[in-house]
Amino acid sequence: MIKEMNAKVLERFIKDMNEKEYLIVDVRQYEEYRLDHIPGATHIPLAEIQFDPYVFDDDRKLIFYCRSGSRSKVAAIFVAEAGYDEDKLYHLKGGMLEYTGEILLDIPRVDLFPLDVCPEDIMEKLIDFEKGAFVFYTLAKEKVKGSELYEVMKNMAQAEISHGKSIYNQMKKNNNIQMDFDLFFNACKGEILEGGKTLEYIESFLLKTSSKDCIAILEFAIDLEFSAYDLYKTMAQTSTDKRLTKMFYTLAQAEKKHLEKIIQSLELCEKES
Repeated sequence: MIKEMNAKVLERFIKDMNEKEYLIVDVRQYEEYRLDHIPGATHIPLAEIQFDPYVFDDDRKLIFYCRSGSRSKVAAIFVAEAGYDEDKLYHLKGGMLEYTGEILLDIPRVDLFPLDVCPEDIMEKLIDFEKGAFVFYTLAKEKVKGSELYEVMKNMAQAEISHGKSIYNQMKKNNNIQMDFDLFFNACKGEILEGGKTLEYIESFLLKTSSKDCIAILEFAIDLEFSAYDLYKTMAQTSTDKRLTKMFYTLAQAEKKHLEKIIQSLELCEKES
């Protein structure tokens, strides 16, 4: 019997589990997935699972979802009948109609990572994305200077530098890079963030947003981090390079931690008001 998981349990599950240990699968049609989906979900329509129920060849926990729960249950049954451990199969009860957690619009921007580039070029691009996030948090920090939100933005900016350095160290293992990290990071333009938003768009948002609008700034940060998490989780599923797969999973896990910190910071907005 396929186990049901309700929306509240799924939200807790996502928060507590390591990214390598589970996979959320959206079995709806492409247009449904594009309009809204659970962050980090892989899109595999029901018809594709029916055609090839052996597509899942590892031992992760699988959580299927659809609009109402009917298609996801069928998908889980197909996979169970193909021999997957039934104890590791779930479907979301009530589907997206019952789900009340965060959603994302549009598909992850996997086009930000062209297929014809080498792993080192992808790592360099990742550092550039971290630089973009660093620039956002630095600008946001100055925007809210004098408020309790200042330290949050300052710490987030520092975290982006740390992420960039971790990627740089991995890249340096396989390349003869003479430039030290600080020079390398400073040379990055950071004009595009992980979710695809441009630095120009971010600057425009901060310019027209009041420094006292704590909620708006944090919601913008939440959207950026969710988009990054969604992209990295998707890339971890699709990458054929073990180094990159590990890195994308690590980054997805880190973005999830960022989200927790930002969401917790929403309480500061109550103090400001």
